[in-house]
Amino acid sequence: MMRMAKMELVVFGQYLKQLSFSILFMAVCFAAGTGNTSALPGIIFMMGMFSLSSSASNYDEHNGWAAFRLTMPVSRREVVLGRYLFVLAGALSVSLLVAAAALVLSMLGQASMLPEVVARVVRLDADAMQAGLFTLAFCSAVGFVIASVSMPVFFKFGQTKATQWLPFIMMFLGVAPFMIVGFMGGEAMMAAQRAFAFAQTPEGLAAFAAGACAFGLVCYAVSCAISLRIYSARDL
Repeated sequence: MMRMAKMELVVFGQYLKQLSFSILFMAVCFAAGTGNTSALPGIIFMMGMFSLSSSASNYDEHNGWAAFRLTMPVSRREVVLGRYLFVLAGALSVSLLVAAAALVLSMLGQASMLPEVVARVVRLDADAMQAGLFTLAFCSAVGFVIASVSMPVFFKFGQTKATQWLPFIMMFLGVAPFMIVGFMGGEAMMAAQRAFAFAQTPEGLAAFAAGACAFGLVCYAVSCAISLRIYSARDL
């Protein structure tokens, strides 16, 4: 698995550099638009999971790379596990870099080493940190779900065919929770409102963050198991 992950890192080295510049630009735009940097790590992680899973699959179809890769001393199991590890590690790395940069800028702003207009944006207080933790948990869960749904489809159909199915799948997943709540009636809506209010308390926030991360990791693990079965039977 590690050997395949290192191979992915070499293959996508140039793309990762381009992604870093894109993420830097997006981070600046998000910070300027929202007026704070607390939500950036979660947003960047979510975008990284989607971007890396999609781009990695897209590269598989260039010059027959997916078929050529299997002529190397790697198994299909290693290909799948290496891809999942690479996507998670890549998204986590860029998210941690953004979080570290936000903390450094916040400390510089508090030390009056930045212009006041910039310091107001990058300064992190207790409320901003709490909002950032909530956003990180929510966006992490969404990022895991997006990758968990899309990667088995990519391994089954390839990038070209998968793009015909994924928009409908994602649209259905986006509206399914609202449909379920609507069918369950007002009690379900009240329960959702109470859960959201509980998540705004310190205890609720901790529980929500832990639950969201656990849910995302479980989805990712289940998705990996599905992809292993799909890719082992796929005819390239």
